Amino acid sequence: MNEVDQMFALLRGEPLPGALGGIDGAVMAGLASGRERRAVRRGLVLACSVAAVVGLGGGLALPVPAFERDHGHGEPLLGMPAAAPSHLLAS
Repeated sequence: MNEVDQMFALLRGEPLPGALGGIDGAVMAGLASGRERRAVRRGLVLACSVAAVVGLGGGLALPVPAFERDHGHGEPLLGMPAAAPSHLLAS
């Protein structure tokens, strides 16, 4: 332990290296860019969350057509729309 104390005593008297004086700007710039990345990520997560809530809420809040109420189902989920070019060419 005495050796460590002696080394610290020797280092205490030494002047600081010149490059160490200019490190403040780089450290602060790195902290600012990290803060900006977190803010952008937080905004993106918020936008995705709002879009998911609005999409789910809008999809679940739509009134059910009378045809679906009576028969229990509508058109298939991945069915071909009547206006699709391939459907128009086939008929």
